Amino acid sequence: MHRLVAFVSLVAHLVFVAFAILGGFLAWLMPWALLPHVVSALWSARMAVWRPACPLSRAENWGRAGSGRPPLHHEGFIAHYFEGRLYPSSWARRVVGLVAALVVGSWVGLALR
Repeated sequence: MHRLVAFVSLVAHLVFVAFAILGGFLAWLMPWALLPHVVSALWSARMAVWRPACPLSRAENWGRAGSGRPPLHHEGFIAHYFEGRLYPSSWARRVVGLVAALVVGSWVGLALR
């Protein structure tokens, strides 16, 4: 059961992060996706700036602990799975800025369509 909770939390996190970053482009094809995307982008910006505890990280840590695995990085999901693996940890703020520009660019593109 613990492994399932950890896995489902991981997948939900990955889907959420992908939607938060790329959902504005999805809204070009499906305009109804814009409102959920804006909400997810704002939530993600909040998490990137203040790094509070995320409910999905808590669920994943519960599952990881119950299955004998170490917890996520103390700074959360992004720090655990992306920083130091996809890009150097020292680039974290640059990547946040790049992602923010991508999100805003998708909104500008949608507005200009």
